[in-house]
Parts: sequence; structure tokens; C-alpha cells
Amino acid sequence: MSIRRSAAAIVLAAALTAITGCGSSGGETTGDTPAPEASSTMAAEPQPSASESMDAEIGEEMATSEQEEVVITVEGFEFDGPESVSPGATVTVVNKDSAPHTVTSEEEGAFDVRFEGGETVTFTAPEEPGEYPYICTIHPAMMATLAVE
Repeated sequence: MSIRRSAAAIVLAAALTAITGCGSSGGETTGDTPAPEASSTMAAEPQPSASESMDAEIGEEMATSEQEEVVITVEGFEFDGPESVSPGATVTVVNKDSAPHTVTSEEEGAFDVRFEGGETVTFTAPEEPGEYPYICTIHPAMMATLAVE
């Protein structure tokens, strides 16, 4: 939720509280007090209620927390990665070796990234579930499989 919307919601809530709290001092009502007019800004852009705003913020936080962290580490000329990843997940590759490597799917076009020693790169896992064997094309003895589930 943006700070601007938060501030607007707080100001609106305070104004409504002040308006509803105002009345005649003797507890009597005359019935001829005109209703407050809405500002043109409020009429043009309805503000979400505090509960709607909080629901949206909680939904955003849940979506962020549900995103898995997928990391393949390259160290000692070996791949160390997760058991499986979600379709379309962002995969981070961390090269702890000083040598350059690649993560290249044996299925042409699925994924292929090259990176230097000490470099970190990302790629997108395939959308189609399945097993994707991959190698380092610079060091073909380096092999692993990315399972997309």
C-alpha cells in the first residue's frame, strides 16, 4: 500500500470521526443541519476502506512470501540445486568457482545461461512440467537435472 493512500485513508477517517462527533452541545438535534458536501476529489476517486487496503496489502505480502527462492550453486565444478521448481520460477545461479560455467538445458531452447567466475545470474524455468537435464558446455562432466513440477 502506498504512503499516499495510507495518509489519505487516515485523513479521511479523522475527518469522518470529527464530523460525526460534532453536534449540538445539549444533546438535542434540530434536523436542519445540512449534510457535509463531498469534495470533488473524493467523488472522482473513491478511496478504499481501511479494511480493503489492509486486505490488499496482506494479499501482496502473501504472494511475495509464497514465491520460492530457487538457487543453483556452482562450486568445485559441481551443480547443487533444488529437488524441483515451479513452472516459470526465477532461478538464481551463484558461481562460487573462479572459472566460467554455463547452465545449458539438453532440450534446445529451454534455458542456457553463461556466467563468469564469482558471478550470479538468473534465468526463467520452463513453463512445461518435466525433467530438464542440463550441463556446463565448458565443462561437460558437470551435469544435473532441473525438475519442473
